[in-house]
Amino acid sequence: MPVQLYETLFLLDSNKLSADPDAVKGALHATIERHGGRIEVGRPWDDRKLAYPIKKQKKGTYYIAYYRMDSAKQHDMDRDLKLNESVLRYLTINIDPKWADAVLDVARNETAAAFALRGMHDETAPTDVTPTLGEGLPEGEAVAAATGGRRPRREPVAEKAE
Repeated sequence: MPVQLYETLFLLDSNKLSADPDAVKGALHATIERHGGRIEVGRPWDDRKLAYPIKKQKKGTYYIAYYRMDSAKQHDMDRDLKLNESVLRYLTINIDPKWADAVLDVARNETAAAFALRGMHDETAPTDVTPTLGEGLPEGEAVAAATGGRRPRREPVAEKAE
C-alpha cells in the first residue's frame, strides 16, 4: 500500500496534559511511530471549554499532527488511539497529494493561524459555477423561487403617533 500524508486532530484531556505534557505528546508520537508512521509536524492547536462533557471532562486541548504512514496500518493505529486514556476524541483525514506540500508549509509556519489560500485556487470549471437562484426573474418571482414559493412574513408596521 502507498504511504499517504494524514492529518489527525486530537482532543486531549487537559488535566493529564497539564500534569505531564511531554509524556502525553510522547505517547501520541510513539503510537504513530509504532505503526510505521513518520511525523512531519506536531503541535498544540487550542485549549478550550467543551460544548458538552466528554468522558466527564469539561475542558480539552486540541493537538494537531501531520504524519506519513502506510494506509494499511491506519486501522491498527485507530484501535490503539481508542485505548489511550489521554485522547478524548480524534479525527483523521487523508491529505490529497497535490496539496501535501502547501498544507505542510502552512502547518510548519507558527503564524499560520489564518490559513493562506494562495496557490490553492484552481480555475473554476464551468460545471463548478452555481447559478444564482431566481436569476433573470422579476423581483417578486425571484423571492418566491428563493423561499420555495413561500412569501416572507412581514411584521405589521406600527403607526407613528403625531
